Amino acid sequence: MDAPPPPELRAEAVAYGSVAARLGPGTTRLAVEVDGRVVRRLEVPTGPRSLAVPVPVGDRRIRVRAIGPGGARWSKRVRTFVLPRSARRAGRMPGFVDNRLQRDVQAIIGRVPATAGVYVQHLVTGCGAAVNADAQFPAASTLKAAILVDAVRRGKATELRADLDAMISVSSDEAANRVIAALGGGSPEAGGASITDTLGRLGLRRSLVRRGYLLDARRPIRIEATAQPALFTNFVTTPFELGRLMVAIHRGAIPKGGIRRLGIGRADARREVLGRLLRAHDRTKLAAGLASGMPLAHKSGFTQQVKHDAGLIYTRNGPIVAVGMSWSASGVGHTAGSSFLSKIARSAVRRLEGGGACNGIPLKPKR
Repeated sequence: MDAPPPPELRAEAVAYGSVAARLGPGTTRLAVEVDGRVVRRLEVPTGPRSLAVPVPVGDRRIRVRAIGPGGARWSKRVRTFVLPRSARRAGRMPGFVDNRLQRDVQAIIGRVPATAGVYVQHLVTGCGAAVNADAQFPAASTLKAAILVDAVRRGKATELRADLDAMISVSSDEAANRVIAALGGGSPEAGGASITDTLGRLGLRRSLVRRGYLLDARRPIRIEATAQPALFTNFVTTPFELGRLMVAIHRGAIPKGGIRRLGIGRADARREVLGRLLRAHDRTKLAAGLASGMPLAHKSGFTQQVKHDAGLIYTRNGPIVAVGMSWSASGVGHTAGSSFLSKIARSAVRRLEGGGACNGIPLKPKR
């Protein structure tokens, strides 16, 4: 008797709790290997069938072995970033105030020696908090997430793959500038207009990109007085609009709209956009406030004057969008800026992982 045929794994770049395995005839048992270790053994009915195979959360390399009376065969190994099943929930924006979290966020901002803004919200229950969330800030590298979305929208993801990887994983300004110029047919200004158009189509009217990143370290002497962050920059956004951008990416991957409205397919939304943001290298800022292994899709931004981070925290009870932005003309130190952002993430998860309480009424998310 021959061994059953090798299973076929169908896994996109981002999966939600499980991957699909197609089993051939003669398979009676299944062994699931994750990152080189067998983590699960399953008895399965004989005969061809498709099976949803549960996989632990994280950036995983997976293969399965079909076992039958005549022997066993492995599938090909696939790599996918596995999010909790609850990450399929789309949610709504804006939501409702969680009074305790609102007090926490106000206290955290009160200790930051800079102008700051925050927007956080649990996407399943809607509970969250905000302070100064509609103020415009120099966006720094956070809008590289928008550059990424525009490149995918314009069908440039394959052509610009190396630069998109460097732009997100290590936040390379040089790579971002090459992408912006390519999106504008060689013109950084036209590239900025293209990205701003994409932001506008997502309803983000207070965010804009003028041209590429300034790589010259010199700064002109500025004669002005400002009550909010000075916007002498090519990239402008607000905490709330950054949150909406992240939610649009999240919804496009489910799919429940979001960047799908731009003509970006589900596979591209997962592989080219969400998958890159989940693997961003920066583990300071928001990431520093999270438990080890909790998935975070984010894009941080920092210069001497600003320290920002915007992301989607994927908890077992549903996604949380979290954005923190800080600016000071005299500079925001790395320690102070990263501490501010890590405290925002820690407070948001502590209060919202269980759902939060909007107007005093607890809302328990459905699994």
